Amino acid sequence: MVGIDPQTDFTVGPWVVGKDFKDLKNDEVILGGNAHRFFGKSESHIGDKEFFYGREFIVVGILEQTGLGLDDGGFITMEAAQELALMSEATAEEKLEVEPGQISAVMVKVSPNYSREDVALAIARAVPSAAVVSSKELMSTSISRQLETLTPGLLLMGAGFWVIAVLMIGALFTMIVNERRRELGLLQAMGATHRFIFREVMLESVQLTTLGGIVGLALGTLIILALKGAVASSLGVEFVWPGVAFVIALTIGYLVLAALTGVIAALYPALVASRLEPYQAIRTGE
Repeated sequence: MVGIDPQTDFTVGPWVVGKDFKDLKNDEVILGGNAHRFFGKSESHIGDKEFFYGREFIVVGILEQTGLGLDDGGFITMEAAQELALMSEATAEEKLEVEPGQISAVMVKVSPNYSREDVALAIARAVPSAAVVSSKELMSTSISRQLETLTPGLLLMGAGFWVIAVLMIGALFTMIVNERRRELGLLQAMGATHRFIFREVMLESVQLTTLGGIVGLALGTLIILALKGAVASSLGVEFVWPGVAFVIALTIGYLVLAALTGVIAALYPALVASRLEPYQAIRTGE
């Protein structure tokens, strides 16, 4: 259990789901994403009532998975934490040794205009008895550097694969148009317009690339599920899925890109197909 000041906190609040963090009351608790394990539950829900040191709290918020120690905690107001400490002698197996007004940590959010190291040094000078810890990010610097190094290469590799995919799909539909010259010529002879031919080729390309995108998305998800343990182990952090809204937006964007790939790749073959002369197309297609 962690007592916090909801009005000034900036470390827990951003992870809260389902509650205006600033309105946290003394009989309310916000649970970490994995805190339900301590109650023998498969998951916790907003509105649940849980007992801590003999006192009942109402669950009003649940943190998103952070991959940090926050996932295992329960967060209450400072006043409630002090009351629990006073009650613990009578209600708990082991008394909480917390003095009235005692706090264990003060988080300081440094303005971008100031150096963390300078602020830490100033605090250490002003409060010699305090242990000052400076942290660049929640994620360790070494991991951040690894990701910063890998990201440009992965983006460049992805762009290269996308260009190759566009060229291959374009070449594929060029061959398809050449093989269907007689069929396309007959369609035009029967009254099909150039626009109709163009639209049909483009539609087939978009359908093909969108289907490929769905298959690729499914395979990618399976690969992530299979390798997430190894990735988390190699980086030394817990694997955390992004939020649902982000996943949905990413999926939609991915499928839109897949469809757009089909449009770009088939643009030239579709133009060629739509400009074929019926008589010549029928003769050369025989």
